[in-house]
Formats: sequence, structure tokens, C-alpha cells
Amino acid sequence: MKNIKFIGRKEELNRLAELKKHNFFLVLKGRRRIGKTTLLKHAFLDSIYIFVWPDKSIDWIMDQICREYRLPLFKNFKDILEYLLDKEKTVVIDEFQNFFNIDKSVYGELQKIIDDRKIGHKFLKIAVAGSSYSLMNKVFNDSASPLYGRRTDEINLDNIPIKDLFCELNIPLEGFIELWSIFEGVPYYYELLNREATARKNILNIILSKESQLQNEGKVLMSVEFGGDSKTYNTILTGISEGKTKLNELSTLFDNKKNEIVKYLDILRNDFKLVRKVTPITENARKSRNGKYDVADNFLSFWLYFIERNRNYIEQDRFNEIEEFYEKNFNTYLGRKFEKFIIVMIKSRILLSNIDFKSVGNQWGKIRDGSGESYEIDIVLLNEEKKEILFGECKWSNKINALEVVNGLAKKARYVEWNSEKRKEVFAVFAKSFSKRIEEFEGRKVYCFDLKDIENALLGKRSY
Repeated sequence: MKNIKFIGRKEELNRLAELKKHNFFLVLKGRRRIGKTTLLKHAFLDSIYIFVWPDKSIDWIMDQICREYRLPLFKNFKDILEYLLDKEKTVVIDEFQNFFNIDKSVYGELQKIIDDRKIGHKFLKIAVAGSSYSLMNKVFNDSASPLYGRRTDEINLDNIPIKDLFCELNIPLEGFIELWSIFEGVPYYYELLNREATARKNILNIILSKESQLQNEGKVLMSVEFGGDSKTYNTILTGISEGKTKLNELSTLFDNKKNEIVKYLDILRNDFKLVRKVTPITENARKSRNGKYDVADNFLSFWLYFIERNRNYIEQDRFNEIEEFYEKNFNTYLGRKFEKFIIVMIKSRILLSNIDFKSVGNQWGKIRDGSGESYEIDIVLLNEEKKEILFGECKWSNKINALEVVNGLAKKARYVEWNSEKRKEVFAVFAKSFSKRIEEFEGRKVYCFDLKDIENALLGKRSY
């Protein structure tokens, strides 16, 4: 498949084009495979590109730089940078966080270069990129770090937007959602696709087969953050992917030591950005005790559930059983990711753009009738000022009866304690297809979206 790294990157490219007009020290962050290197090389075509190998010495790296660009054989990294900047060369340093384990003195040397050149109004154009959120934060956000406060610009490179990606790939929406449920908006993964194969066959070939290219990708993603200290984090992430989403469920993995699991969850959330905490949309996120935990990255979520939990099969070369597990469980996995897909579409104002909402999320809680039962609602939109609320249900199935779904939604809506006596209620159902659509339920508006409706919204053929 052709290069898609610049789909949806207009804002970043425009920003970098403006940046080039002045001195800068740019920090670019983003997960592995998101397209950081290609973006920087494209934006700074005449730059000197330096890759910081994680397993090489500083002397080896300097020798490579000098030989590749035919520079004098300098004995320290600072002299290389000074020489290049004096020649008014833009310098791009990739996987910059690896200096943390190779030679931390580089950070102090770079601080001195930046400070001296700012004072002397001399040429300074350096862009650094890194895939490890935890190490990049240590380098730039720790007040004790030499480079703290030195960056002039920062870009966090995120997923390619759904609309841009769908329009570029030009494949049926059902297959697109199947791929997005794993690859999300990471460009590299889509470049591995075989356009002649179905989405499900591509997933099998690229990730789950014996010779698949991405079979160990999850392990690499985690090693970027955890290094060799991955066992504990791996246990937590695998637990979440298998359905242990609440604190008390996860604490069973650590002999019910809640304080210990909270510590690791906070690190996974705040330092590594691999886990997110979700609370009921009607509750105060800071005060709520009803939090659930979710693996933030689609690929890692899929890899943990379908590869890591079946590690014994892989070691025994039993790939037929992995394929059987995939065929049996993929639709259940897709159901969860379809909900996430719809929420992203709503937040992007592609769906339900006519509704003035202030927040969107999930809703769940206990039914206050003494039964101990609980309820869950896939999607809820709120407008506190107008006292408006939308209840939505996602069904990754065909021939859905919207009347039955909304009837169930209306019953669950009664348990939601939010402006109960004054609110205006709306309903929405999202499905692959419908056997029965409705536009109204007991005087309340109902929206029905099947895959064709969603496709039209993505293509801009209809406003919803």
C-alpha cells in the first residue's frame, strides 16, 4: 500500500513550515510507528538526521555520524552539534530519549549550546523526537533535568483522524472498522495491508500467523517504555485486556494489595500513557469511585488479548488454535472497539453534529432498588446548561430492531440520576444494519445509524 504518513498531517506540516523561519528547539513526541521520523525528514529536507541507537555506545554513534556526513572525527557530541550549527545545518535527532541510558551528559552539553546560542543570537535549529513518553518526560519535564524549560516548541503526534484515513484507504466501511479496531490511526500498520485480501485475512496474516510481521510488536511497544522491567506492567495490562477493568478485580492479581496496584496504574496512566481511567459521565471524574481502566492503545489491546494470552500456543507452534481463538472471539472484541469508534466520531463532530453537547462518555452504576443489580449505557451525551441528555447503544450486528433497543435504553435511562425531573432526553442506536428503524419513542427523538449512514457522514454526503 502507498505511503499514507501525511494523511491528516496538514496542521503539523504547516506548523513546521512556519517554525523553520526562526531559531527553534522542537520536541516531537508520539508512539512508535506513528510517523515522527518521516514527518521531520519531510519537513526538514536538508537536515542532518541522527538516530540514537539504544544498544550502541556514544563513541560508536558519533563515529557513524562523522562518517555518514563526512565530518571531522570529533571526540564528543557537543563538538559535532556546534560544527553543524555553525554551518547553519538543521539537526534532527531521533529517539532522543536513548541518551538517558547511553550518556546523560549529552543533555547538559545541549543545554549549554542552547543557552549560549540564544544569548549570542546564533543559528539554532534542532528537532528531537522520542517514542518513550516516560523517558521524554524525564528529560524535558523534570525540573532537575538540564533541558527543563529549554524547548521552544512541542508537538504530540497523534493518530491520523478517522475521516482522513477512511477517505484515503477507500475500502468498505465494515472492513475499515475491523482494521481501525486494531491499527487505529497508526500509519505504518496500514502500509502492510494487502489490498487484495479482506480485513480479517490481513489481520491474520500481519499479526497472528506464524511468519507475521507484527507478532512481537506488542512486546516491542512495551519494551520501549518498560525496558527489562515489564513483568508487573505486563500482568496488569493483560488483566485489563481480559476484562479485569475495576480496581478490586485488578488487585486480585497482587494478593488484593490495592495500594500497590494503584501505584502501578498511576504510572501506566501518567508516565506511560498506556492506560486510561474512565468514570461515569454524570459523575465528577476526580471524586468518582466508580472508575474503570482500559488499555488506551488499540493495537496493544488486541495484541494482549489475542497474542500474549496465547503465548503457550505460539511457543508450541500451534497457530491453528490461535486462529480458532481469533475467529471465535474477534466479534466480541469488535463490539467494544465499535463503541470507541462511534465515540471518536461524535467527538470529531462527524456524527450527531447537530446536537449541542458539552461532554460525551459512558455511563454505568448501581440500580437503587436494593437488588444490587447494575446497569450500563454505551454512550451518553450531556449539555448541563440546556439540561439535555442523549442515550446511545452500539450494536456490532445486522438486522437490529431499533424499537427493542430503545425500549431497553429508556428503562436504563431511568436509573441515571442527572437532572431527573427537568431533562430533555434523546436516543441513538448505532448498528451494522437494521430490521426496524424508528424516529421517535414516546415523544422523544431517536437517531438510527447503520454502516451506510456512517459512511455517508464520513464522506460528507449527509449532515447528521
